[in-house]
Amino acid sequence: MHKRIYPKLLSILALALGIVAGGCSHDSSGGNNAVPSEANSSQPFPTGITDKPVALKMVLLGDKPKDFDLVYSEVNKLLKRDINAIVNVTFLSWADWQQKYPLLFAAGEEFDLIYTSNWAMYNAQASRGGFLELTKEMIAKFMPQTAETMYGEAWEQAKVDGKVYMLPMNAKEVQGTFTMIRGDMLEKYGLSIPDISSSSRDIEKFYEAVVQNDSDLVPYQGGGVSWWGMPMYVPMEDKKNWFEIGGAGNYHIYYDGTLVHPKAFAFIDTDAFLKGVTVSNQWLDKGYISRSAMVNKSSDSDDFLHGKASFTGGNLETINAKYISITQLHPEWKSVVFDSSFGNPSELKPYTQNGMGINRSSKNPERAMMFLDLLRNDPRYYDLTHYGIEGKHYRISEDGQRIVPLPDSANYPPDSGSPWGWNNDKLSLRIEGGIPNYDELQDNMIKNALTTPLSSLIFNDSKVKNELAAITNVMEQYAKPMMYGVIKQSPADDVRYLREKLKEAGSEKVLAEFQRQIDDYLSRNSK
Repeated sequence: MHKRIYPKLLSILALALGIVAGGCSHDSSGGNNAVPSEANSSQPFPTGITDKPVALKMVLLGDKPKDFDLVYSEVNKLLKRDINAIVNVTFLSWADWQQKYPLLFAAGEEFDLIYTSNWAMYNAQASRGGFLELTKEMIAKFMPQTAETMYGEAWEQAKVDGKVYMLPMNAKEVQGTFTMIRGDMLEKYGLSIPDISSSSRDIEKFYEAVVQNDSDLVPYQGGGVSWWGMPMYVPMEDKKNWFEIGGAGNYHIYYDGTLVHPKAFAFIDTDAFLKGVTVSNQWLDKGYISRSAMVNKSSDSDDFLHGKASFTGGNLETINAKYISITQLHPEWKSVVFDSSFGNPSELKPYTQNGMGINRSSKNPERAMMFLDLLRNDPRYYDLTHYGIEGKHYRISEDGQRIVPLPDSANYPPDSGSPWGWNNDKLSLRIEGGIPNYDELQDNMIKNALTTPLSSLIFNDSKVKNELAAITNVMEQYAKPMMYGVIKQSPADDVRYLREKLKEAGSEKVLAEFQRQIDDYLSRNSK
Protein backbone atom coordinates (compact mmCIF):
# COMPACT_ATOMS: atom_id res chain seq x y z
CA MET A 1 0.00 0.00 0.00
CA HIS A 2 1.39 3.37 -1.00
CA LYS A 3 1.65 5.72 1.93
CA ARG A 4 1.29 9.47 1.83
CA ILE A 5 4.67 10.92 2.73
CA TYR A 6 4.41 13.09 5.82
CA PRO A 7 6.78 16.01 6.38
CA LYS A 8 8.87 15.99 9.50
CA LEU A 9 6.94 17.63 12.28
CA LEU A 10 9.67 20.08 13.20
CA SER A 11 7.32 22.92 13.94
CA ILE A 12 5.21 20.70 16.18
CA LEU A 13 8.30 19.77 18.15
CA ALA A 14 9.21 23.42 18.39
CA LEU A 15 5.76 24.08 19.72
CA ALA A 16 5.86 21.27 22.24
CA LEU A 17 9.32 22.17 23.50
CA GLY A 18 9.20 25.93 23.36
CA ILE A 19 6.06 26.97 25.19
CA VAL A 20 6.45 28.27 28.71
CA ALA A 21 3.86 28.44 31.44
CA GLY A 22 1.55 31.42 31.68
CA GLY A 23 -1.28 30.85 29.19
CA CYS A 24 -2.30 33.06 26.28
CA SER A 25 -0.88 36.54 26.06
CA HIS A 26 -2.68 39.16 23.97
CA ASP A 27 -0.40 41.19 21.72
CA SER A 28 -1.77 44.66 21.09
CA SER A 29 0.87 45.28 18.44
CA GLY A 30 -0.30 42.32 16.32
CA GLY A 31 3.30 41.20 15.79
CA ASN A 32 4.27 37.79 14.44
CA ASN A 33 6.94 36.73 16.91
CA ALA A 34 9.08 33.63 16.58
CA VAL A 35 8.41 30.60 18.75
CA PRO A 36 10.80 30.50 21.75
CA SER A 37 13.64 28.09 21.00
CA GLU A 38 15.12 27.35 24.40
CA ALA A 39 13.95 23.86 25.31
CA ASN A 40 14.98 20.51 26.64
CA SER A 41 14.43 18.22 23.64
CA SER A 42 14.09 15.18 25.86
CA GLN A 43 10.80 16.42 27.31
CA PRO A 44 7.69 15.27 25.40
CA PHE A 45 5.59 18.22 26.56
CA PRO A 46 6.29 21.73 27.83
CA THR A 47 5.92 22.24 31.52
CA GLY A 48 2.92 24.22 32.63
CA ILE A 49 0.92 23.70 29.46
CA THR A 50 0.81 20.08 28.39
CA ASP A 51 1.93 18.26 31.48
CA LYS A 52 -1.72 18.09 32.59
CA PRO A 53 -4.10 15.94 30.47
CA VAL A 54 -7.03 17.83 28.98
CA ALA A 55 -10.34 16.77 27.46
CA LEU A 56 -11.32 19.32 24.82
CA LYS A 57 -14.90 19.78 23.67
CA MET A 58 -15.58 20.63 20.03
CA VAL A 59 -18.91 21.50 18.38
CA LEU A 60 -19.44 20.88 14.65
CA LEU A 61 -22.36 21.43 12.30
CA GLY A 62 -23.98 18.65 10.33
CA ASP A 63 -25.10 15.08 10.77
CA LYS A 64 -22.71 12.64 12.40
CA PRO A 65 -21.47 9.86 10.07
CA LYS A 66 -21.70 6.28 11.25
CA ASP A 67 -17.96 5.71 11.80
CA PHE A 68 -17.25 9.14 13.30
CA ASP A 69 -16.46 7.81 16.80
CA LEU A 70 -14.20 5.16 15.33
CA VAL A 71 -12.26 7.78 13.36
CA TYR A 72 -11.94 10.12 16.30
CA SER A 73 -10.71 7.33 18.54
CA GLU A 74 -7.70 7.31 16.21
CA VAL A 75 -7.49 11.09 16.38
CA ASN A 76 -7.40 10.88 20.16
CA LYS A 77 -4.57 8.35 20.12
CA LEU A 78 -2.46 10.86 18.22
CA LEU A 79 -3.67 13.79 20.27
CA LYS A 80 -2.84 12.13 23.57
CA ARG A 81 0.69 11.49 22.42
CA ASP A 82 1.25 14.86 20.75
CA ILE A 83 -0.27 17.38 23.19
CA ASN A 84 -1.59 15.24 26.08
CA ALA A 85 -5.23 15.82 25.21
CA ILE A 86 -8.33 14.15 23.81
CA VAL A 87 -11.31 15.71 22.08
CA ASN A 88 -15.02 14.99 22.46
CA VAL A 89 -17.22 16.17 19.60
CA THR A 90 -20.87 17.24 19.57
CA PHE A 91 -22.87 17.80 16.39
CA LEU A 92 -25.57 20.39 15.81
CA SER A 93 -27.71 18.83 13.09
CA TRP A 94 -28.78 20.75 10.02
CA ALA A 95 -32.36 20.45 11.22
CA ASP A 96 -31.95 22.75 14.22
CA TRP A 97 -28.45 24.23 14.33
CA GLN A 98 -29.70 27.80 13.84
CA GLN A 99 -31.73 27.53 17.03
CA LYS A 100 -29.17 25.64 19.11
CA TYR A 101 -25.99 27.48 18.08
CA PRO A 102 -26.65 30.78 19.92
CA LEU A 103 -28.09 28.92 22.91
CA LEU A 104 -24.70 27.30 23.53
CA PHE A 105 -23.27 30.73 24.26
CA ALA A 106 -26.33 32.19 25.97
CA ALA A 107 -26.62 29.25 28.34
CA GLY A 108 -22.91 29.23 29.17
CA GLU A 109 -22.37 25.69 27.87
CA GLU A 110 -18.85 24.40 28.45
CA PHE A 111 -16.98 23.81 25.20
CA ASP A 112 -13.66 24.84 23.72
CA LEU A 113 -13.96 24.86 19.93
CA ILE A 114 -16.83 25.45 17.53
CA TYR A 115 -17.28 25.67 13.78
CA THR A 116 -18.07 29.18 12.60
CA SER A 117 -18.16 31.11 9.35
CA ASN A 118 -19.49 34.21 7.66
CA TRP A 119 -22.78 32.32 7.20
CA ALA A 120 -22.76 30.49 10.55
CA MET A 121 -23.03 33.20 13.19
CA TYR A 122 -19.41 34.33 13.29
CA ASN A 123 -20.24 38.01 13.18
CA ALA A 124 -23.08 37.69 15.69
CA GLN A 125 -21.10 35.82 18.31
CA ALA A 126 -17.93 37.82 17.74
CA SER A 127 -19.77 41.09 18.33
CA ARG A 128 -21.44 39.64 21.45
CA GLY A 129 -18.19 38.46 22.98
CA GLY A 130 -18.77 34.75 22.46
CA PHE A 131 -15.38 34.01 20.91
CA LEU A 132 -11.88 34.41 22.26
CA GLU A 133 -9.97 37.16 20.48
CA LEU A 134 -6.96 35.78 18.61
CA THR A 135 -3.77 37.76 18.05
CA LYS A 136 -0.78 37.12 15.83
CA GLU A 137 1.33 36.62 18.94
CA MET A 138 -0.97 33.84 20.10
CA ILE A 139 -0.91 32.24 16.65
CA ALA A 140 2.89 32.35 16.54
CA LYS A 141 3.20 30.93 20.04
CA PHE A 142 0.63 28.16 20.03
CA MET A 143 0.11 27.58 16.28
CA PRO A 144 3.51 27.97 14.61
CA GLN A 145 2.59 25.93 11.52
CA THR A 146 -0.47 28.09 10.99
CA ALA A 147 1.61 31.24 11.44
CA GLU A 148 3.84 30.07 8.59
CA THR A 149 1.13 28.95 6.18
CA MET A 150 -1.98 31.11 6.65
CA TYR A 151 -2.89 33.37 3.76
CA GLY A 152 -2.38 36.99 4.79
CA GLU A 153 -5.69 38.12 3.36
CA ALA A 154 -7.48 35.44 5.41
CA TRP A 155 -6.42 37.16 8.61
CA GLU A 156 -7.71 40.50 7.31
CA GLN A 157 -11.02 39.02 6.19
CA ALA A 158 -11.66 37.59 9.65
CA LYS A 159 -11.54 40.97 11.39
CA VAL A 160 -14.63 42.26 13.18
CA ASP A 161 -14.17 45.86 14.29
CA GLY A 162 -10.43 45.42 13.75
CA LYS A 163 -10.07 42.23 15.82
CA VAL A 164 -9.94 38.55 14.87
CA TYR A 165 -12.11 35.96 16.61
CA MET A 166 -11.88 32.97 14.28
CA LEU A 167 -9.23 30.96 12.51
CA PRO A 168 -10.39 31.02 8.87
CA MET A 169 -9.80 28.08 6.58
CA ASN A 170 -6.63 27.96 4.52
CA ALA A 171 -8.34 27.18 1.24
CA LYS A 172 -9.60 29.01 -1.82
CA GLU A 173 -13.09 27.84 -2.58
CA VAL A 174 -15.71 28.08 -5.28
CA GLN A 175 -18.81 26.06 -4.45
CA GLY A 176 -21.53 26.16 -7.09
CA THR A 177 -24.90 24.41 -6.94
CA PHE A 178 -25.22 20.81 -8.12
CA THR A 179 -27.86 18.08 -8.13
CA MET A 180 -27.45 14.30 -8.06
CA ILE A 181 -30.30 12.23 -9.40
CA ARG A 182 -30.93 8.54 -9.98
CA GLY A 183 -29.96 7.67 -13.51
CA ASP A 184 -31.84 4.38 -13.42
CA MET A 185 -35.07 6.28 -12.82
CA LEU A 186 -34.31 8.66 -15.68
CA GLU A 187 -33.87 5.66 -17.96
CA LYS A 188 -37.08 4.13 -16.65
CA TYR A 189 -39.03 7.30 -17.47
CA GLY A 190 -37.36 7.85 -20.83
CA LEU A 191 -35.69 11.07 -19.70
CA SER A 192 -32.13 12.39 -19.90
CA ILE A 193 -30.14 15.10 -18.12
CA PRO A 194 -30.80 17.73 -20.86
CA ASP A 195 -34.52 17.09 -20.46
CA ILE A 196 -34.49 18.19 -16.82
CA SER A 197 -31.63 20.67 -16.56
CA SER A 198 -32.13 23.38 -19.18
CA SER A 199 -34.08 25.52 -16.71
CA SER A 200 -35.06 25.27 -13.06
CA ARG A 201 -38.66 24.28 -13.93
CA ASP A 202 -37.56 21.34 -16.10
CA ILE A 203 -37.17 19.15 -13.02
CA GLU A 204 -40.99 18.97 -12.92
CA LYS A 205 -40.86 16.46 -15.76
CA PHE A 206 -38.97 14.11 -13.49
CA TYR A 207 -41.18 14.78 -10.47
CA GLU A 208 -44.32 14.06 -12.46
CA ALA A 209 -42.84 10.82 -13.75
CA VAL A 210 -42.02 9.74 -10.18
CA VAL A 211 -45.56 10.48 -8.97
CA GLN A 212 -47.12 8.64 -11.92
CA ASN A 213 -44.85 5.59 -11.86
CA ASP A 214 -43.59 5.19 -8.27
CA SER A 215 -46.47 6.04 -5.96
CA ASP A 216 -44.54 4.95 -2.85
CA LEU A 217 -41.87 7.59 -3.46
CA VAL A 218 -42.37 11.32 -2.96
CA PRO A 219 -39.85 13.30 -5.05
CA TYR A 220 -39.11 15.91 -2.38
CA GLN A 221 -39.00 14.76 1.24
CA GLY A 222 -37.91 18.16 2.55
CA GLY A 223 -36.48 17.76 6.01
CA GLY A 224 -34.89 20.23 8.39
CA VAL A 225 -31.83 20.47 6.16
CA SER A 226 -33.96 22.18 3.54
CA TRP A 227 -35.06 24.98 5.83
CA TRP A 228 -32.79 27.80 4.73
CA GLY A 229 -35.48 30.43 4.48
CA MET A 230 -36.00 29.50 0.85
CA PRO A 231 -38.99 27.96 -0.94
CA MET A 232 -38.60 24.38 -2.10
CA TYR A 233 -38.51 25.87 -5.57
CA VAL A 234 -36.01 28.69 -6.09
CA PRO A 235 -36.00 30.29 -9.58
CA MET A 236 -32.25 30.41 -10.02
CA GLU A 237 -32.50 32.20 -13.36
CA ASP A 238 -34.19 35.08 -11.53
CA LYS A 239 -31.31 35.24 -9.03
CA LYS A 240 -28.65 35.89 -11.65
CA ASN A 241 -25.64 37.63 -10.10
CA TRP A 242 -27.29 37.75 -6.67
CA PHE A 243 -24.97 36.97 -3.77
CA GLU A 244 -25.77 36.71 -0.10
CA ILE A 245 -24.29 38.65 2.81
CA GLY A 246 -24.17 36.40 5.85
CA GLY A 247 -25.36 37.57 9.23
CA ALA A 248 -29.13 37.77 8.87
CA GLY A 249 -29.91 34.17 9.77
CA ASN A 250 -32.94 32.86 7.89
CA TYR A 251 -33.76 36.36 6.63
CA HIS A 252 -31.53 36.30 3.58
CA ILE A 253 -29.95 39.58 2.44
CA TYR A 254 -28.61 39.77 -1.12
CA TYR A 255 -26.85 42.18 -3.46
CA ASP A 256 -26.01 42.28 -7.16
CA GLY A 257 -22.38 41.17 -7.36
CA THR A 258 -21.79 42.85 -10.72
CA LEU A 259 -22.38 46.36 -9.36
CA VAL A 260 -19.53 48.52 -8.09
CA HIS A 261 -21.70 49.93 -5.28
CA PRO A 262 -24.48 47.39 -4.69
CA LYS A 263 -27.64 47.84 -2.66
CA ALA A 264 -28.88 45.38 -0.04
CA PHE A 265 -32.26 43.72 -0.45
CA ALA A 266 -34.12 40.84 1.15
CA PHE A 267 -34.94 37.85 -1.01
CA ILE A 268 -38.41 37.82 0.52
CA ASP A 269 -39.08 41.26 -0.97
CA THR A 270 -38.40 40.11 -4.53
CA ASP A 271 -40.72 38.78 -7.22
CA ALA A 272 -38.53 35.67 -7.27
CA PHE A 273 -39.65 34.83 -3.73
CA LEU A 274 -43.34 35.06 -4.62
CA LYS A 275 -42.69 32.97 -7.71
CA GLY A 276 -40.91 30.38 -5.61
CA VAL A 277 -43.72 30.13 -3.06
CA THR A 278 -46.30 29.87 -5.85
CA VAL A 279 -44.47 26.99 -7.50
CA SER A 280 -43.86 25.26 -4.15
CA ASN A 281 -47.60 25.38 -3.48
CA GLN A 282 -48.29 23.84 -6.88
CA TRP A 283 -45.72 21.13 -6.20
CA LEU A 284 -47.34 20.31 -2.87
CA ASP A 285 -50.75 19.96 -4.51
CA LYS A 286 -49.30 17.72 -7.23
CA GLY A 287 -47.63 15.43 -4.72
CA TYR A 288 -44.08 16.50 -5.57
CA ILE A 289 -43.43 17.63 -1.98
CA SER A 290 -44.15 15.42 1.02
CA ARG A 291 -46.96 16.60 3.31
CA SER A 292 -44.66 15.85 6.25
CA ALA A 293 -41.65 17.64 4.73
CA MET A 294 -41.70 20.42 7.32
CA VAL A 295 -41.28 18.00 10.24
CA ASN A 296 -38.86 15.61 8.55
CA LYS A 297 -35.64 15.72 10.59
CA SER A 298 -33.47 13.59 8.31
CA SER A 299 -31.15 15.13 5.74
CA ASP A 300 -31.70 15.03 2.01
CA SER A 301 -28.55 12.90 1.77
CA ASP A 302 -29.95 10.26 4.11
CA ASP A 303 -33.33 10.28 2.39
CA PHE A 304 -31.62 9.76 -0.95
CA LEU A 305 -29.31 7.07 0.41
CA HIS A 306 -32.23 5.13 1.89
CA GLY A 307 -34.29 5.31 -1.26
CA LYS A 308 -36.86 7.73 0.17
CA ALA A 309 -35.96 10.62 -2.14
CA SER A 310 -35.08 10.71 -5.82
CA PHE A 311 -32.38 13.38 -5.68
CA THR A 312 -29.99 15.26 -3.41
CA GLY A 313 -27.96 18.44 -3.77
CA GLY A 314 -24.91 20.33 -2.60
CA ASN A 315 -21.77 22.14 -3.67
CA LEU A 316 -19.34 20.32 -5.95
CA GLU A 317 -17.12 18.82 -3.23
CA THR A 318 -20.10 17.71 -1.17
CA ILE A 319 -21.93 16.19 -4.10
CA ASN A 320 -18.75 14.43 -5.23
CA ALA A 321 -18.39 12.78 -1.82
CA LYS A 322 -22.05 11.75 -1.92
CA TYR A 323 -21.61 10.35 -5.41
CA ILE A 324 -18.73 8.13 -4.31
CA SER A 325 -20.63 6.70 -1.34
CA ILE A 326 -23.89 6.20 -3.23
CA THR A 327 -22.18 4.58 -6.20
CA GLN A 328 -20.40 2.09 -3.95
CA LEU A 329 -23.62 1.16 -2.14
CA HIS A 330 -26.01 1.37 -5.09
CA PRO A 331 -24.17 1.13 -8.41
CA GLU A 332 -27.46 0.00 -9.95
CA TRP A 333 -28.86 3.50 -9.42
CA LYS A 334 -26.46 4.86 -12.04
CA SER A 335 -26.39 8.20 -10.24
CA VAL A 336 -25.64 11.27 -12.35
CA VAL A 337 -24.78 14.87 -11.43
CA PHE A 338 -25.63 18.11 -13.22
CA ASP A 339 -25.02 21.80 -12.65
CA SER A 340 -28.21 23.33 -11.23
CA SER A 341 -27.08 26.95 -11.03
CA PHE A 342 -28.82 27.57 -14.37
CA GLY A 343 -26.47 30.30 -15.46
CA ASN A 344 -26.12 31.99 -12.09
CA PRO A 345 -22.36 32.45 -11.50
CA SER A 346 -20.67 31.16 -8.37
CA GLU A 347 -18.82 33.45 -6.01
CA LEU A 348 -15.15 33.11 -5.21
CA LYS A 349 -15.61 32.58 -1.49
CA PRO A 350 -13.69 34.44 1.21
CA TYR A 351 -11.54 32.45 3.62
CA THR A 352 -14.17 33.09 6.30
CA GLN A 353 -16.54 30.80 4.41
CA ASN A 354 -15.31 28.13 6.84
CA GLY A 355 -13.42 28.45 10.09
CA MET A 356 -13.09 27.59 13.77
CA GLY A 357 -13.64 29.73 16.82
CA ILE A 358 -12.56 29.26 20.43
CA ASN A 359 -15.10 29.83 23.16
CA ARG A 360 -14.15 32.88 25.19
CA SER A 361 -14.99 30.84 28.30
CA SER A 362 -12.75 27.93 27.30
CA LYS A 363 -10.69 26.62 30.20
CA ASN A 364 -8.02 25.36 27.79
CA PRO A 365 -7.57 27.91 24.98
CA GLU A 366 -3.86 27.13 24.56
CA ARG A 367 -4.48 23.42 24.03
CA ALA A 368 -7.41 24.24 21.73
CA MET A 369 -5.09 26.28 19.53
CA MET A 370 -2.47 23.55 19.53
CA PHE A 371 -5.14 21.08 18.43
CA LEU A 372 -6.26 23.37 15.60
CA ASP A 373 -2.66 23.72 14.48
CA LEU A 374 -2.48 19.95 14.12
CA LEU A 375 -5.88 19.63 12.42
CA ARG A 376 -5.12 22.07 9.65
CA ASN A 377 -1.40 21.40 9.09
CA ASP A 378 -0.49 17.83 10.07
CA PRO A 379 -1.41 15.28 7.34
CA ARG A 380 -2.05 12.59 9.96
CA TYR A 381 -4.88 14.59 11.49
CA TYR A 382 -5.99 16.13 8.23
CA ASP A 383 -6.38 12.81 6.43
CA LEU A 384 -8.13 11.16 9.38
CA THR A 385 -10.71 13.87 9.83
CA HIS A 386 -11.31 14.45 6.11
CA TYR A 387 -11.10 10.92 4.69
CA GLY A 388 -11.31 8.46 7.59
CA ILE A 389 -8.99 5.60 8.52
CA GLU A 390 -6.49 4.56 5.88
CA GLY A 391 -6.92 0.91 4.92
CA LYS A 392 -10.54 0.91 6.10
CA HIS A 393 -12.24 3.93 4.54
CA TYR A 394 -9.68 4.75 1.87
CA ARG A 395 -6.23 4.12 0.48
CA ILE A 396 -3.73 6.48 -1.11
CA SER A 397 -3.16 6.12 -4.84
CA GLU A 398 0.21 4.93 -6.10
CA ASP A 399 1.27 8.45 -7.00
CA GLY A 400 0.35 9.68 -3.52
CA GLN A 401 -1.90 12.39 -4.93
CA ARG A 402 -5.39 10.92 -4.68
CA ILE A 403 -7.75 9.33 -2.19
CA VAL A 404 -9.18 5.99 -3.31
CA PRO A 405 -12.36 5.20 -1.30
CA LEU A 406 -12.84 1.67 -0.01
CA PRO A 407 -16.21 -0.02 0.62
CA ASP A 408 -16.36 1.20 4.23
CA SER A 409 -16.13 4.80 3.03
CA ALA A 410 -19.94 4.74 2.97
CA ASN A 411 -19.73 4.91 6.78
CA TYR A 412 -17.34 7.88 6.63
CA PRO A 413 -17.54 9.51 3.19
CA PRO A 414 -14.86 12.10 2.41
CA ASP A 415 -15.55 15.35 4.28
CA SER A 416 -18.65 13.89 5.95
CA GLY A 417 -17.21 14.49 9.43
CA SER A 418 -17.67 18.26 8.99
CA PRO A 419 -13.94 19.10 8.81
CA TRP A 420 -14.48 22.23 6.70
CA GLY A 421 -13.36 24.57 9.49
CA TRP A 422 -9.75 23.47 8.97
CA ASN A 423 -9.75 23.03 5.18
CA ASN A 424 -6.27 23.54 3.76
CA ASP A 425 -5.71 23.44 0.01
CA LYS A 426 -2.04 22.61 0.64
CA LEU A 427 -3.06 19.23 2.07
CA SER A 428 -6.31 18.38 0.28
CA LEU A 429 -6.21 15.45 -2.13
CA ARG A 430 -8.45 14.66 -5.08
CA ILE A 431 -10.83 11.76 -4.63
CA GLU A 432 -10.71 8.94 -7.13
CA GLY A 433 -13.89 7.36 -8.39
CA GLY A 434 -15.93 10.52 -8.14
CA ILE A 435 -18.23 12.20 -10.63
CA PRO A 436 -17.04 11.20 -14.13
CA ASN A 437 -17.48 14.75 -15.45
CA TYR A 438 -16.06 16.40 -12.30
CA ASP A 439 -13.37 18.34 -14.17
CA GLU A 440 -15.88 19.68 -16.68
CA LEU A 441 -18.26 20.79 -13.94
CA GLN A 442 -15.44 22.39 -11.97
CA ASP A 443 -13.94 24.15 -14.99
CA ASN A 444 -17.30 25.62 -15.99
CA MET A 445 -17.95 26.79 -12.44
CA ILE A 446 -14.54 28.46 -12.11
CA LYS A 447 -14.78 30.01 -15.58
CA ASN A 448 -18.05 31.73 -14.66
CA ALA A 449 -17.15 32.59 -11.06
CA LEU A 450 -17.14 36.19 -9.85
CA THR A 451 -15.09 38.02 -7.28
CA THR A 452 -17.71 40.31 -5.81
CA PRO A 453 -17.14 43.69 -4.12
CA LEU A 454 -18.59 42.51 -0.81
CA SER A 455 -17.21 38.96 -0.59
CA SER A 456 -15.15 39.81 2.51
CA LEU A 457 -17.76 41.94 4.28
CA ILE A 458 -18.64 40.66 7.75
CA PHE A 459 -21.90 42.11 9.00
CA ASN A 460 -21.97 43.30 12.62
CA ASP A 461 -25.47 42.79 14.01
CA SER A 462 -24.91 44.54 17.35
CA LYS A 463 -27.24 47.42 16.43
CA VAL A 464 -30.08 45.23 15.17
CA LYS A 465 -29.78 42.00 17.15
CA ASN A 466 -33.20 42.46 18.75
CA GLU A 467 -34.81 43.04 15.36
CA LEU A 468 -33.06 40.00 13.90
CA ALA A 469 -34.28 37.87 16.79
CA ALA A 470 -37.85 39.04 16.13
CA ILE A 471 -37.44 38.43 12.40
CA THR A 472 -36.20 34.89 13.06
CA ASN A 473 -39.41 34.18 15.01
CA VAL A 474 -41.57 35.61 12.23
CA MET A 475 -39.77 33.52 9.63
CA GLU A 476 -40.19 30.38 11.69
CA GLN A 477 -43.88 30.98 12.32
CA TYR A 478 -45.10 32.42 9.04
CA ALA A 479 -42.48 31.81 6.36
CA LYS A 480 -41.45 28.24 7.05
CA PRO A 481 -44.80 26.61 6.15
CA MET A 482 -45.05 28.42 2.83
CA MET A 483 -41.50 27.39 1.97
CA TYR A 484 -42.86 23.86 1.83
CA GLY A 485 -45.88 24.98 -0.20
CA VAL A 486 -48.38 25.30 2.66
CA ILE A 487 -50.60 28.30 1.86
CA LYS A 488 -53.53 29.62 3.94
CA GLN A 489 -55.15 32.08 1.49
CA SER A 490 -53.17 32.55 -1.70
CA PRO A 491 -49.42 32.84 -2.35
CA ALA A 492 -49.75 36.58 -2.99
CA ASP A 493 -51.85 37.20 0.13
CA ASP A 494 -49.65 35.05 2.37
CA VAL A 495 -46.46 36.71 1.11
CA ARG A 496 -47.99 40.17 1.57
CA TYR A 497 -48.91 39.30 5.16
CA LEU A 498 -45.43 37.89 5.82
CA ARG A 499 -43.81 41.07 4.58
CA GLU A 500 -46.04 43.13 6.87
CA LYS A 501 -45.10 41.00 9.88
CA LEU A 502 -41.42 41.37 8.99
CA LYS A 503 -41.76 45.15 8.87
CA GLU A 504 -43.36 45.07 12.32
CA ALA A 505 -40.37 43.02 13.50
CA GLY A 506 -37.93 45.63 12.18
CA SER A 507 -36.91 44.43 8.72
CA GLU A 508 -36.56 47.97 7.37
CA LYS A 509 -34.14 48.87 10.15
CA VAL A 510 -32.12 45.72 9.45
CA LEU A 511 -31.90 46.50 5.75
CA ALA A 512 -30.84 50.06 6.49
CA GLU A 513 -28.08 48.79 8.79
CA PHE A 514 -26.87 46.37 6.13
CA GLN A 515 -26.70 49.21 3.64
CA ARG A 516 -24.91 51.47 6.09
CA GLN A 517 -22.23 48.83 6.65
CA ILE A 518 -21.96 48.17 2.91
CA ASP A 519 -21.39 51.86 2.25
CA ASP A 520 -18.84 52.07 5.04
CA TYR A 521 -17.03 48.94 3.86
CA LEU A 522 -16.81 50.15 0.27
CA SER A 523 -15.64 53.57 1.40
CA ARG A 524 -12.84 52.08 3.52
CA ASN A 525 -11.72 49.61 0.87
CA SER A 526 -11.73 52.02 -2.05
CA LYS A 527 -8.97 54.16 -0.55
